[in-house]
Amino acid sequence: MEATGSVGKAPGGPRVLVVGGGIAGLGAAQRLCGQSAFPHLRVLEATARAGGRIRSERSFGGVVEVGAHWIHGPSRGNPVFQLAAEYGLLGEKELSEENQLVETGGHVGLPSVSYASSGARVSLQLVAEMATLFYGLIDQTREFLHAAETPVPSVGEYLKKEIGQHVTSWTEDEETRKLKLAVLNSLFNLECCVSGTHSMDLVALAPFGEYTVLPGLDCTFSKGYQGLTNCMMASLPEDTVVFEKPVKTIHWNGSFQEAAFPGETFPVSVECEDGDQFPVHHVIVTVPLGLSMFSVGSLLGLSLSSWRLCRMKKYFCVSPKCSEE
Repeated sequence: MEATGSVGKAPGGPRVLVVGGGIAGLGAAQRLCGQSAFPHLRVLEATARAGGRIRSERSFGGVVEVGAHWIHGPSRGNPVFQLAAEYGLLGEKELSEENQLVETGGHVGLPSVSYASSGARVSLQLVAEMATLFYGLIDQTREFLHAAETPVPSVGEYLKKEIGQHVTSWTEDEETRKLKLAVLNSLFNLECCVSGTHSMDLVALAPFGEYTVLPGLDCTFSKGYQGLTNCMMASLPEDTVVFEKPVKTIHWNGSFQEAAFPGETFPVSVECEDGDQFPVHHVIVTVPLGLSMFSVGSLLGLSLSSWRLCRMKKYFCVSPKCSEE
């Protein structure tokens, strides 16, 4: 989300502030730093490290991904894949043309072996049968994209409703039925990872088909996903990112001043929790997936009614004008 103003620019170009040092914020800063028109750029990160939800730990004798795990749809149309390839973070197999052309339908590949909580090995045939059912239903949900109305509000409700109908036709013994449901539950959890949600009940059914599926066999980083954001950080000029600067709110439509730019006025001011103020011409806000909509509206300094209006209009650019509506 970006905010812009028309007040006079600071000497040498506009002052730009990026809120958030995750991969989105670092990507925005990296792109702007490549333009000579944006010499006054800062990134405010609430924590003591960059990378956001991308975090790789090496304290356990190997690489453990605490956050993001893999590149979904690694092919030329995927900017994450492009960056990883540019930084030399992927192997020959991942970079091969063959790997990039694999059509997965957006579905994660099945594991070569699965175990129940008891430690017993689960039949690969049973896992494949449940995966075929689950992913077939996922594909069906995309058919409601242009429908006048949907049978239920969310993807999760639709999946559970359809699965419930299939369960009634199962003729296996009770233990096998329970095992099938456990496999389906695991597929639900995996789909939550892919869709970036805590529950598929929170994902609306009607627009789910808007999701663009890219080709490519999902791949991981052998040395950790965090290597990508580390490389992005290293590409930025020194002191671009200011750490431990959580933002409290953003003030719009003002005439703010900054001692470093005497005589200049700025339409937006970003206020941090420690009281520091950053008057700027442009603000790019990168919001974590898990941040509630109410928190986002509060951060942007919008009233609840204005934020709801922005959401209904599907605004991706939040301007001072929007905050007046």
